[in-house]
Amino acid sequence: MKIIDTLEGLEELLKERKSARPSKKLVEIVRSIIKSVTEEGDAAICDYTKQFDKCPLSPSKLKVSKREIDNAVCSPALEAAIKNSAAAIRAFHEKQLRSPWREKGPFGGEFGEVYRPVERAGVYVPAGTAPLVSSVLMSVIPAQVAGVKSVCVATPCDSEGKVNPGILAACRLLHVHELYRGHGPSLVAAMCLGTRAIPKVDVIAGPGSAAVTEMKRQLFGAVNVDLIAGPSESLIIADETAEPRFVAADIMSQAEHHGSKTYVITTSKKTAEAVAKEISSLNEKELAGVLEKEGLANINIVVVKNLKEAAAVSNKIAPEHLQIMTGDDEGVLAMITNAGAVFLGKWTPVPMGDFAFGPSHVLPTGAAAAFMSGLSTATFLKRMSVMKADKEGFKNMSQTMEVFSRYEQLPAHGFTSTVRKEKGLK
Repeated sequence: MKIIDTLEGLEELLKERKSARPSKKLVEIVRSIIKSVTEEGDAAICDYTKQFDKCPLSPSKLKVSKREIDNAVCSPALEAAIKNSAAAIRAFHEKQLRSPWREKGPFGGEFGEVYRPVERAGVYVPAGTAPLVSSVLMSVIPAQVAGVKSVCVATPCDSEGKVNPGILAACRLLHVHELYRGHGPSLVAAMCLGTRAIPKVDVIAGPGSAAVTEMKRQLFGAVNVDLIAGPSESLIIADETAEPRFVAADIMSQAEHHGSKTYVITTSKKTAEAVAKEISSLNEKELAGVLEKEGLANINIVVVKNLKEAAAVSNKIAPEHLQIMTGDDEGVLAMITNAGAVFLGKWTPVPMGDFAFGPSHVLPTGAAAAFMSGLSTATFLKRMSVMKADKEGFKNMSQTMEVFSRYEQLPAHGFTSTVRKEKGLK
């Protein structure tokens, strides 16, 4: 844990940020998995599952049976939480849907847009270090709201071939009956490429390990992907009005993600010291051992002059999660341009968004929030522009079309105008 009270120190800190570029070793490993799945199909997935997950699956067992899903049992508390979260996620994403439109163009005729969902979407759900049940909801529901007819889920299994019961229950409650188990990265490759057991999808979504992320990067183009995301990131802007214990607890909730980068930007040296003290206390008592040496080292507390400078620092970092706890949260938000998701006020900790608030928790990392957004219904929709000219509109635009065709040396383009003029415009 560091307290940094100079902008020069901040610059040094940002230089230490891990590059989003994968290692050469990881690139080659993923490339070899793609080659194996391309050449050997389902057998390759089974080989990788046996090698890495110690589970001797056969190709016929890659798909989880409908009976297994329908009979999935979890605690009443978890089932209620899944239902509550699903309702909020669905309500939020229904607001994202756009209606088709068509209007008269400035030169006559009409232009507009229509939206169509992809046919098939694939969702990867991690279950290695922790079963991310919430990720089923955060990725599947936006696809369903978008109108995708066929949504499949892929997730790791244990050495006996069993899928986490919480993930099974989430699939049951969302009426997802196409679920695949096995080695994560090879399952993603199969969804992107298609095998005998796993039909090809059009979009891959959901979080994953570095290998899963690299798989998505290499196969982008064969399918669309939601994000090329890295380790979790979180930043809190806090002034002297913030409750240090809240700030400490909230930043620790994100620092417990393996490999995460976390920042507290504060206008008060006193607040910085109080937050650092609370983090140490929580990690010794109530949250004993939650953060090991690496997790603590990844918490950075930065002292700045004022909220304007705090917002500027945050925009430069472009965090996945931005939490604002100040005396003027809305004023700070007005200065924010780069963040995956924003959490306003002391009653809105990031885990509320991770699990239940409504927006998807699949968000850009590694400063990518400076140029892209998180998973949404748009991830699963295709926008098609529509144009319809009448004779008057053609007459008004034909000269412009002919000028461009001559300048760009594309005579056949211009001839589409000439051939119509030969028929007369009257």
